[in-house]
Amino acid sequence: MSRLEDRPIDFRIFKDIYLLETHYDAGTEILGPGKASGLMYVVKSGVVSVQVQGVTVEEIRDGGIFGEMGMVDPKPHSANIFAVTEVEAFVLNQSQFLQIVGNSPTFALRVMKVLARRVRAMNARFQEAGAPLDEAPA
Repeated sequence: MSRLEDRPIDFRIFKDIYLLETHYDAGTEILGPGKASGLMYVVKSGVVSVQVQGVTVEEIRDGGIFGEMGMVDPKPHSANIFAVTEVEAFVLNQSQFLQIVGNSPTFALRVMKVLARRVRAMNARFQEAGAPLDEAPA
C-alpha cells in the first residue's frame, strides 16, 4: 500500500475554493532562501527541484507540495525551489489552506506527513555528514 504523502493529491478537493493557478517556465526560481511568502504550492504539472546550498535534496512532481512550512511558520525559506520543467501550480494562502482542511481533513494529515518525512531526511543527511544529531534542525 502506498503512503498517503506519496500519492498525488486529488485536485477535486480544490473544487469549491478559488485558488490562484500559476505558471513557471523551466529554470525559474519559485522560492528562495531568506524570502518569506506564507504560501504553499501544489504542483499541478511539471517538476520542481528543492535545493539547499546548490545541492538538490528533492524533486517534486505532479500532485506534490512545497512551501508547506509557510502554513505553520511563515518565516523566510531556507531552500531554493526551481522549476525543472514548465510548471503549473496552485498557490494556497493560509485561509485557503484552512478551508481545504475543513472540507478534507486528511489533507492536513498529508501535509504533516510530508513535513515529517522531510525533517527525517534532513536529519539523516546530517548524520551521514557526521554532524551530531543535536545540531540538526528539529
